[in-house]
Amino acid sequence: MNESRAITLGAMIGAAVGAAAGYLFFTEHGKGMRERLEPAVEELRTEFARFQKTIERLGAMANDGIRAVNEFNEARAQSSAFRDSSTSH
Repeated sequence: MNESRAITLGAMIGAAVGAAAGYLFFTEHGKGMRERLEPAVEELRTEFARFQKTIERLGAMANDGIRAVNEFNEARAQSSAFRDSSTSH
């Protein structure tokens, strides 16, 4: 995409966003629409927050699992090294 097309596209998107904002904030129909959308937006925000907490918990569980595997591997390596040194006399 060349620069002039990018500028034109950016201007068109900006105009559309501006028109939508003007409609929502400066007309009676827009005010009514905002009042209808507000609970849905709040519910969506709450669901995203819950989803984020779930992802954080999954990440913590994954870290715990990795830590347990690493500790197991270290213990196995130490046990193997101890066995090898005790039988080498």
